[in-house]
Amino acid sequence: MKSSLDQVAKDALALPANDQEVLAEKLVGSLVAHVPSEIKRLQLTEVMRRRAEIVSGRLEGVSAEQVVREIQALVR
Repeated sequence: MKSSLDQVAKDALALPANDQEVLAEKLVGSLVAHVPSEIKRLQLTEVMRRRAEIVSGRLEGVSAEQVVREIQALVR
């Protein structure tokens, strides 16, 4: 099993970046489908709480570009 997983990972990493992104979205989507409804409810509650904080001005949003820059800095 491990060797086939390693081969799939190797093949996936050899894909162009755009195809890797599409594959990642499909993989994450397949995981989300298996999340228990209680967890989904808790996630939605948290999203709504954070949205309310941003709308009220208590928190300030961060751009996706800034998040990517910070992640890239962490992994270097």
